[in-house]
Amino acid sequence: MSGYFKVVPEASVPSPAASADKFDGEVWQAEILTRQRPDGLRGHRFAYAPGGRSHWHVHTGEQALIVVSGRGLIQWEGLAEPMALKAGDWVHVEPGVPHWHGATDDSVFVHLAVTATGGTEWGEPARP
Repeated sequence: MSGYFKVVPEASVPSPAASADKFDGEVWQAEILTRQRPDGLRGHRFAYAPGGRSHWHVHTGEQALIVVSGRGLIQWEGLAEPMALKAGDWVHVEPGVPHWHGATDDSVFVHLAVTATGGTEWGEPARP
């Protein structure tokens, strides 16, 4: 069997609090897929309590967000107001575009983040 296949059972993934220097409010981050080779694919699950948000950040590679449950918001540089997100929505995040995402003030929000390559550069807290 190839060493490149990996099955990650949901029950095996811890979900610690996300870093307070990158997120505001209560946010939990589960690292589900780790890089298997340099600059490889990785996957995370983020769960936000109502009002929880990421800081502004930029990805140096492509990313896809898949909304699993709740209601969220996303805003990127050049977008005047945050855009609403709901379960089933997908977001293609372009490399190099500053953005933030998180829960609305009255709903939890859970999304998967699949990052194709590259890293993340973190900025200031989001203030919508």
